[in-house]
Amino acid sequence: YGIKTAEPIWQAERKCPDLIKKPSNMKMYLSYSRKLREILLSYSDYVEPFGCDEAWVELRGTMRGHGFEIAEEIRERVKKELDITVSIGVSFNKVFAKLGSDLKKPDAVSEITRENYRDVVWKLPVENLLFVGGKTKQVLNRRAVYTIGDLAQSDPNLISSWLGKNGYQLYAYANGNDSSPVALYKEENEEKSVSASTTCSRDLVTRDDVITVFRELAEEIAERLRYKGHKASEIIIRVRDTDLKWTSHGGKVDVPTD
Repeated sequence: YGIKTAEPIWQAERKCPDLIKKPSNMKMYLSYSRKLREILLSYSDYVEPFGCDEAWVELRGTMRGHGFEIAEEIRERVKKELDITVSIGVSFNKVFAKLGSDLKKPDAVSEITRENYRDVVWKLPVENLLFVGGKTKQVLNRRAVYTIGDLAQSDPNLISSWLGKNGYQLYAYANGNDSSPVALYKEENEEKSVSASTTCSRDLVTRDDVITVFRELAEEIAERLRYKGHKASEIIIRVRDTDLKWTSHGGKVDVPTD
């Protein structure tokens, strides 16, 4: 049916109207996420969550061996201690580490180095690059930019004319230029906000389209708030339009809600 991992249910149902859905178990999901994070923190204090089931880990300076060897050790520990599999990307920057984690699934470690990234990364579809969503892909594909290599070898000023300042950033990412550090892990940072997001496979053109997507995201956030025993006093919505421009709307609520 063409249903993909992490695809919104409303999209999956359009592809398969008879789709059988099973209720999620967010309590179990977050429990495993917390246990996994504890394993990561045993290797480094620099663990930066990316959602509740992914994280970047800074391994330089840990004096425990080469990054690939440590990643293999982590993969084996997770399988043995938690009885689940993980896919890990090892690289010299966060963007390529994220990309590497998606190269082999499940239960694998992939390494992208300064020496091999052109051979490994540049042949991949441009949408494999972090922050290249469906709309950005369409803009680039219409201008014959189909791979990450195409993007890396394009004129950055031209890319920026199509995508705004985001174009410069994506050009830099494609060329392995990402200097953003992995943040020091602090438990309290996770408790300040709860968010959810999605990139839709097509434009939302009707009120029903918008309500369907917002309901899915709101239910996910509410479930996580209730599990953590939190209530929110401010609600913010961020939307990217067909011109790839971001708009934020938000406000406080009179009574904190979950």
